[in-house]
Amino acid sequence: MANRTFGNRVKKLRMGKGLSMDKLASILGVTKSRISMWENNGVVPRDEVLLQLSNYFGVSTDYLLGNDSMEGQTPEESDTLHFLQRNLKELNEEQLEKAKAILSNVFDDIFNDEEE
Repeated sequence: MANRTFGNRVKKLRMGKGLSMDKLASILGVTKSRISMWENNGVVPRDEVLLQLSNYFGVSTDYLLGNDSMEGQTPEESDTLHFLQRNLKELNEEQLEKAKAILSNVFDDIFNDEEE
């Protein structure tokens, strides 16, 4: 199955980290030609490798496949958002309420300082 969005996003993420095709291939345990097929032909890898890519770049598989928009965000921003989302899912209800209160206070401080 060809997916041009997938190919473009893999290339953008790879280049954003300053990786050559060879280096990314080495990290993922695939060949350079496999990376080239993804980027140039939009060939989507098998599930295990797709998950490896997702985890390595800190983005969702939906984003890689074009089902999720992250336009306007740099890979670094997506890393931060992915980290927060992943960890918030691990909290129980009480911990989640505490996290909300802390974040609310932090955001209030930040945005109130900007208005002054």
